[in-house]
Amino acid sequence: MSDTSTRQAIEADSPLQDFSTCHTGFVTLLETSLGLPEMVATAAQARSCATDVVKMFRHRVLAHHEDEERDLFPAVLQVAQRGAEADRAQAMVAQLVREHHEIAALWKQLEPTVQAIANGYLPGLDAALLQELVKRFNEHVRIEEMEFLPFAQQVLARQGEDMAMLGLALHRRHEAAEIMATAVVYGAT
Repeated sequence: MSDTSTRQAIEADSPLQDFSTCHTGFVTLLETSLGLPEMVATAAQARSCATDVVKMFRHRVLAHHEDEERDLFPAVLQVAQRGAEADRAQAMVAQLVREHHEIAALWKQLEPTVQAIANGYLPGLDAALLQELVKRFNEHVRIEEMEFLPFAQQVLARQGEDMAMLGLALHRRHEAAEIMATAVVYGAT
């Protein structure tokens, strides 16, 4: 076969090769599409989780912090005995209020993106910022649960058991069972 006829044969096969390449792409994409149900389920779970996080911050976390700052912290500060106990109460309250503001500021940065996810969009989410929010919130909760609340209960108990119970009730008022039920849905325990 001459060079010319070989070249003509290759050129004649080229359009068929293009069709074959297209088929490979089609098959690959269709095979990938078999994962769509899982992807849709994951996207739906992301949307639902984002909706719950937005509601939690708007209606529970921020209100919970306001309750603490308006009711619980002043009660502890008022009842704390002068000296070391009052100094400790003041330092703890100042730290917790500062943390409330830091958590709120982090949330304010994340809220538009989380709301967009809740609305069905898939914007880029700043994972580092989200991790920072979760880390700070968890540390805040640890300090409140392990240090401040036992201290507050001890201080408020001097005013009677009703005052101590009121302080703890204020702290836990915002549908703790419902919040935990939501968390379990997404895999937290």
